[in-house]
Amino acid sequence: MNPFFYRFRTDAYSAEQRFEVWRDEVNAIFDVEIERSLAHRFNYDLSTGYVGSLLMGCGKWIGQHEPVHYGVKRSPAMIRRDGLDHFYLCLGITHSLSGYAARTPIHAEASNLYVLDLAYELDSEIVAGDTLILTIARDLLPAPIRSANLHGAVLQGPLSALLGDHLFALQRQLPHLAPADMPNVERATLALVSAALTPTARTLGEAEVEIDQAVMLRVRAYIDAHLKSADLTPSRICRDIGISRAHLYRLFSHETGVAAYIRHRRLVKIRKLLEEAGSSRQRLSTLAFQYGFKSESHFSRSFRNAFGCSPSEARERAASREARLPASSLAKHSAASLRDMLDRLDS
Repeated sequence: MNPFFYRFRTDAYSAEQRFEVWRDEVNAIFDVEIERSLAHRFNYDLSTGYVGSLLMGCGKWIGQHEPVHYGVKRSPAMIRRDGLDHFYLCLGITHSLSGYAARTPIHAEASNLYVLDLAYELDSEIVAGDTLILTIARDLLPAPIRSANLHGAVLQGPLSALLGDHLFALQRQLPHLAPADMPNVERATLALVSAALTPTARTLGEAEVEIDQAVMLRVRAYIDAHLKSADLTPSRICRDIGISRAHLYRLFSHETGVAAYIRHRRLVKIRKLLEEAGSSRQRLSTLAFQYGFKSESHFSRSFRNAFGCSPSEARERAASREARLPASSLAKHSAASLRDMLDRLDS
């Protein structure tokens, strides 16, 4: 468990108190104001935790009403008083922000990832919603980023999407991270942040392993979600994921190639279907064409090469195993339970 994890919910307070209590929590970074008529509608769930020297925040709107607008400011007096020298990265899942970052107009819609430099002024309005926030001390980042004018930047492109995916994963694991895990997680996070903020050859090189792992997860999830698509090709994957063909082929260079991986995932899916109860009602030829095989014979050869038996033999074996199980055990076990566990390892 993360010993540096903290959670705060405003619904423990009366409707009249919630905004004031929440404002006391966040006033360390921003001055916040809301119209008096809207304050009673405010309701928020905030959890925070440290990952090494990084502060991760997760905000969730839990109000019964539509999210409200409120103002956020960092004035020159506040900047002088607190001396914060940090970058504030916010992924506004359903939250949005518009206004001015110093003298630069900023408009970050829901789902955008934007950057604030806490050493500079801010005068903006927020529509409350779900957010993921990462606060990073300036001196933890490479010199080109430390001196860059990033205040009010809205990040775009595949590197921004990868960083967003990483923040979602970090949010899920934040309560469970042990102190021994944190140095490695902090390094990986800083590498992805550096690559997303300043996509130079140097930062890309330092983050290459983390970037490739994140891209590979997205590609595999995409392939599994489109196994029935007739046009599940490298070109389509590259277009929809936002990577080059060379990058895609490099990701699969340690395997047997992209096409072979797609074929294997299709075969694994079909085997699962064949091992399910009632699969005898599905024609093998129908399954073959649904999952992109040009003919039943092509499908059967590929299946035998992959699993050492024909599709019909796999279905018969599953039915035989199920028939041998005592009736009382069928509620607890399935014929393919061990296979399912092994397949999950292969996913």
